[in-house]
Amino acid sequence: METIRLDIAGRTYPLSVPESEADGLKRAAEAVSHQVDRFREQYQVQDRGDLLAMTALHFATRKPAPNEAPPISDENERRLTDLLARMDAALSGS
Repeated sequence: METIRLDIAGRTYPLSVPESEADGLKRAAEAVSHQVDRFREQYQVQDRGDLLAMTALHFATRKPAPNEAPPISDENERRLTDLLARMDAALSGS
């Protein structure tokens, strides 16, 4: 396991992840932060929760580009759910 710190929309999330997942998570965090910034500028929205909800909807509904991986598998969905739970726990101090 490797401990990484992800910055997403101005918040830092410390996570312990398998080394094989660290780079992918860092790239994903950068993509999310970039999209949050785009929505903040485009719609003049300042509420972080609204921006994150808009970004989640954006990524959940977009069609993958030809060179992207296919839609998320059940295993990856389970892993993402686990990651979100760990992020929530880190934010709440648990």
